[in-house]
Amino acid sequence: MQRAHLYQENVLPQLRPDQVPALAAVAFQAAGIRLDASKLDFLQARLFQRVLDSKAFTFRAYIDLVEGDEEERQTFVESLTVHTTSFFREAAQYDWLLSTGLPEMTQSGSNIVFWSAACSTGQEGWTSLMVAEAYRRETGRNFNCRLIGTDISKSVLKKAERAIYQQQDVDNIAANIRATYFLRARNQDGRYRIVTALRRSAEWRWGNLATGKGMAGIQANVAFLRNVLIYFDSATRDRVVDRVVRGIRPGGYLLTGHSETGFKHAELVAVAPSIYQKEGRA
Repeated sequence: MQRAHLYQENVLPQLRPDQVPALAAVAFQAAGIRLDASKLDFLQARLFQRVLDSKAFTFRAYIDLVEGDEEERQTFVESLTVHTTSFFREAAQYDWLLSTGLPEMTQSGSNIVFWSAACSTGQEGWTSLMVAEAYRRETGRNFNCRLIGTDISKSVLKKAERAIYQQQDVDNIAANIRATYFLRARNQDGRYRIVTALRRSAEWRWGNLATGKGMAGIQANVAFLRNVLIYFDSATRDRVVDRVVRGIRPGGYLLTGHSETGFKHAELVAVAPSIYQKEGRA
């Protein structure tokens, strides 16, 4: 009765400082996400509604729930991650693909695989396919292109696979690109969907960068690993980078976020800002 009363009165559960380490341990074990005492307000804001919706009603009870229930751990991790993305974000990297990357990789009519390793709602991966298709049309080169998108959040993967976006998501895209690669809703309600040909070239799958689950078998020419390394401590970051590098073909490329610096890998050589080439022959 007391729990029901708390929920009905919308009394917010309060996270105590001494409870942060338990949540931090689950976050690290499940997804390699690092949290410390400074994240108390962040955790409070991100989790209070989930604590209510799960019917735990208190953070103490929610900690017990998330420690013992695998499905709730997945929801917990999704509550912590920020999925900020947009089409043609960090445009200089796509300019590099057009001017340097694709001309080099398609000289012999190779098949190109893009891997969006923390794909969020899909804009990064869809942009890479648009750029490749635009290059093919411009040059007449004969190559196939495929996209693999992975993410730890099942909810954003569903959005990426549906490939439906709102007016504000496409407002900053050039009109000719929007007309070529998006289908506008017939009722003109502001929704757009990626064209069928690109959707057929994409595969979306759950994957955990920190543990490697869901990553088996990926061999990409270009891997995007942007705006995700900030979640990890240095040791986990190094393992994630190594895991992604192993999923890149020799001679392929790793593209990171411009703010994600300070890591090294024996097989990577910097070729441009936030662009690295894996040693070896493609």
